Amino acid sequence: MNFGRILNIFIILFLVANVVLYGMYEYKSKKDYSITAEKEAQLRETLGENDIYIYCLLPDFRPRKRIEVKFRNIDEDKIRKQLFGNVTVTYKNLDHRYTKENEDLIIYQGTKKGTVFYTNSYDNHLEENFDNSTIEKYSKDLMKKLTIEGNMNLTSYQPDDNYSYYQIEYNDSYRDETIFSNTAGIIFYESGKVMARVKNRYEPIRFVGDSERIYPIDEVLYKFMHNIRQKDNNELIKIMGIDIGYYVEEEDIADANTIMKAEPWYRIRLGNNEVHYINAYTNKDTFYTKGIFDLEDEEN
Repeated sequence: MNFGRILNIFIILFLVANVVLYGMYEYKSKKDYSITAEKEAQLRETLGENDIYIYCLLPDFRPRKRIEVKFRNIDEDKIRKQLFGNVTVTYKNLDHRYTKENEDLIIYQGTKKGTVFYTNSYDNHLEENFDNSTIEKYSKDLMKKLTIEGNMNLTSYQPDDNYSYYQIEYNDSYRDETIFSNTAGIIFYESGKVMARVKNRYEPIRFVGDSERIYPIDEVLYKFMHNIRQKDNNELIKIMGIDIGYYVEEEDIADANTIMKAEPWYRIRLGNNEVHYINAYTNKDTFYTKGIFDLEDEEN
């Protein structure tokens, strides 16, 4: 009897069985934690009756754990040297500011520590080569210089309708989960102007606790519809993207040794550049920003 051959057959059967079991598990998970086609059709119809239209895929809503995080130390000297070389610091309030020709860099201190704001009022190469390939290369180079730590991944890349500017966003990630609290935004203007802000405050440590139920996406969107229409907002709303990531609410804690917990939140991107955030555990806490365009407010 050829025991080696029999052993190989058993190994192959074992591997096949595991693949089949994994496939069955994935199928069940997808079925259990995604809305049915009927529910999705009903959702789109109801939102459409309220002038809210969905132009994206809907995420699944599998249970998720929290992530422990701590404050991240920013290597200010390294960022400064990568951008400007040796430039003397000046002070804007308590923040550290560096300027070289058309470029300006602010590294915030205190409760905004971990945030970096950069502007370049005019880049002639950018103005002369305002196209996709130039923008893509420029954004990668700038992110590498400004972030240093973490694992920033591209999450949004779009020009305006007239290609007069590009808006680009990055988010940090931890084990394939997006960290909304660690974000970077860049706007490239046709005029050659560049604005960028990096909020890279938190260092993910580990998942903690048990996986907890999050609200299904249809319940989240029905609540979103109710809330936004209660504000006398009758404009047509286009939902351009929905995803789930992690957000840290303790924004004002300044103790470098504090361990915090990031919870899963839904992020809803609208066609008017608003970005709405909804706590996936509670479906209650919500806020919104102007997205990357609040960079212009920060410059002022």
